[in-house]
Amino acid sequence: MVANDPDATRTQSATEMKARDLQPRALFTVVFHPEAERIGNRFPLDVGEDLPLGRSSQAFGEGALDRSTVSRQHAEVTWSDFEPCIRDLGSRNGTRVDGDGIQTARLRDGSVVELGGIALLVRLGLAAAGPTSLTRVVGVSDGIREVLAQVELAAARETTVLLLGETGTGKEVLAREVHRWSQRPGRFVAVNCGALGEGVLQSELFGHTRGAFSGASRARAGLVEEAEGGTLFLDEVGEAPPALQVALLRLLQEREVRPVGSNKARKVDVRFVAATNRELEDGAAAGAFRADLLARLRRWVVRIPPLRERREDIPVLARQFLARQTGRPVRLARRLTLRMLDHDWPGNVRELEAFVERLAVAQADRDELVLEPWGERLLTPAERRAPPPDPVASPAPRQRPVRPARPELEAMLARVGGNVRALSETLGVSRNTLYRWFKEEGIAPAAWRSSRDGT
Repeated sequence: MVANDPDATRTQSATEMKARDLQPRALFTVVFHPEAERIGNRFPLDVGEDLPLGRSSQAFGEGALDRSTVSRQHAEVTWSDFEPCIRDLGSRNGTRVDGDGIQTARLRDGSVVELGGIALLVRLGLAAAGPTSLTRVVGVSDGIREVLAQVELAAARETTVLLLGETGTGKEVLAREVHRWSQRPGRFVAVNCGALGEGVLQSELFGHTRGAFSGASRARAGLVEEAEGGTLFLDEVGEAPPALQVALLRLLQEREVRPVGSNKARKVDVRFVAATNRELEDGAAAGAFRADLLARLRRWVVRIPPLRERREDIPVLARQFLARQTGRPVRLARRLTLRMLDHDWPGNVRELEAFVERLAVAQADRDELVLEPWGERLLTPAERRAPPPDPVASPAPRQRPVRPARPELEAMLARVGGNVRALSETLGVSRNTLYRWFKEEGIAPAAWRSSRDGT
């Protein structure tokens, strides 16, 4: 998540200290439980250890599995060739993995295990950084914990922070956390870089003197000066027009402002945090974004994973949104929760919040919200991902990548919201190869990015 630049060496060592005690393991998170307060409880399982699941298990807190629907010896997780496997132990109500009843099954990253009306989501990999003090951000996944660890480290420094993530992932929320934990006495001031017209650009950013132009009846401070001693948040910096890019470059270099109509510049004490859902490297390569400005912005880069990559946060976030909307204890039904877990959420946290708000309004008289027909239509199941290849297997001979047909390429672009980098990783080809395919098929990736942003 940290850029490879002169500051990154120091920040990387700090990150490694923050994320100490990393080790391979499987992590089980409660994503549905009849007792809503149990949702979000986690249990890490190290390689070689077994996990018995039954009424006597204390793995997810005392009494968490002590329910009549769970057998005393319900199932067991063991390891085989460094992969976790689950075996049903003749339970009365059975064990399901990703919706299918099983006797034995290998668990993959993202599998959902159901036993006796309780659902657990499985993550495979390394343990992320431990609990963070950034308690205003909700989430239990390793992905969000690593982001919060990065944000907390960045907040203690004056370096510029660049937040990268899809639309709706909560970039402004994290920018405000950088400001809060930096303990700077000034204000947090947000600037929508895509909304600043070139005609008012200089005046909005740097202010103006009295009489600087027609209608300037009094002097006015700009947004940069309003953030004096605090943080200036450059939202949607990837949308900045050329004139704004030039102004931002000078501001980041000189750390000074000169109001319109004035001959004097003055230094400012401002912390800069920028955010975008664009791949700025692609923009710089295409000449649409200044490479020198990008170099100034990416001193400390934090990538925010989309909600589909941290599904265990979905029920936790939903509970928070429900409490905010209703002001009283309201539960999500099991079937609704499982469908929410299986949805890709292209609009991320913002889409989830809107969905939960609609649920709460439509079922305002209920203490448990259920899946209604309109929800069935909205919550389209995500495509099942194939399990990762066997790392021990012999690699297949390298073959020249086959270019998909135009309709398939367009469908893939739509799924990743026009993110060329993500598509290149999915297909296992370089971005240069993708751009060549787009040129040969007459496809403009920028058009897909625009349509995704309008969602």
